[in-house]
Amino acid sequence: MAHSVGTQCRCVALPAARVLSIRPMRDSDADGLIALYAGLNIDDRYQRFFSGRPPPESFVRKMTNVTERGGFGLIAVIEGPDGTSRIVGEATYELLPDGDGELGITVAEDARGWLGPYLLDALVEAAADRGVPNLEAYVLVTNRRMLTMLRARGYAIVDHDEQPAVIRVTIGTTQRMPTWPGTHERPRLLVEVPGGRWHAEEAAREAGFQVLACPGPLLGWSHCPALHGEPCPLAAGADVIVDAIPDAAGRSLLDAHRSIHPSVPICIELRSGETDPDGAVAKISRGTSDSIVIGVLERLAKDAAVGGGPRRKDAWQSIDGLPDDSGAQGGSEGP
Repeated sequence: MAHSVGTQCRCVALPAARVLSIRPMRDSDADGLIALYAGLNIDDRYQRFFSGRPPPESFVRKMTNVTERGGFGLIAVIEGPDGTSRIVGEATYELLPDGDGELGITVAEDARGWLGPYLLDALVEAAADRGVPNLEAYVLVTNRRMLTMLRARGYAIVDHDEQPAVIRVTIGTTQRMPTWPGTHERPRLLVEVPGGRWHAEEAAREAGFQVLACPGPLLGWSHCPALHGEPCPLAAGADVIVDAIPDAAGRSLLDAHRSIHPSVPICIELRSGETDPDGAVAKISRGTSDSIVIGVLERLAKDAAVGGGPRRKDAWQSIDGLPDDSGAQGGSEGP
């Protein structure tokens, strides 16, 4: 049975009279962490540190002092009935300039399948208690175990990197979905797209948009608050939403956003063979050039800033420099 002391300690009784303790990381944990990393295979170390070699001792000792830099760390220890103990996991976040935390987590091979989510829950709780709204992580696309664990919490994708193939994801600490990181100095574009990767996202970033991609309500995921009739912090904080979810799922999401977030303009992306579901919503066709797509988004964001209320005018002052007409074909005025 698990119990917690505040938000900083959890204990679980295990078979064979063993006890799992999750507690704050401290300086004296360095040697146990070094042993943990040494016991990982090359693939596991690469997934954690992007290197097959164990991290140097100086790195580990610095990590144990994470609280001195505004972050936080937890250690998972299994204690035996004979008084022996072994570190079987760690989870930390380093505080980022935008107020979010940079997440890292390691679990020994013989403790996987149950400890990772439990350890992550404890770190998320600790981060929320300390006012950290989101935890972000660079994850190799081949690290299915980590992606599955984060997906179960409902994540958004911040960015991609091709070499190596890495995605940067963010999860919320107090809500079902994360919130937008940092200040609202650039127009925010939320893209709802299967797999979390959209063909024009790099062009949108180059045009000045801050882009977050949500994998959407596919594959049975239950973390879409809009489909539960609740506000989505990403949609509510966006300046434009692109709905690139195909068929009925995309139309359900469109209806939910229009009902719950009526002040946020939406652009739908139609795939080959899809019919136009709503003549009052801006739309683009899959395969449209990036320049035209960006023109549509800029126009929608400008219209929202000019006519969408004080929040949008204050959020993106530089939007006044955008062109009056995107020159897009087949688009219509946003809501």
